[in-house]
Amino acid sequence: MTIDAVDIGEGCRLVSCDAPPRTRSKLETFGLVPGERIRVVQSTRAGLIIEVKQSRLAISRDLAHCLVVS
Repeated sequence: MTIDAVDIGEGCRLVSCDAPPRTRSKLETFGLVPGERIRVVQSTRAGLIIEVKQSRLAISRDLAHCLVVS
């Protein structure tokens, strides 16, 4: 499933990122690598706010569809 299907407040692990290589590389600098724990903090019309390694990131709905989690 993708991260946009995760309930607010729930944690999960990143399995893979199906984003283009340039985007994937940028996400890796923020700590979004396979195996990393992610928590969904908030959902908005524009996207999600997620927590990774004690940092919060805002991601678009399109990008959320690229993040496969378990």
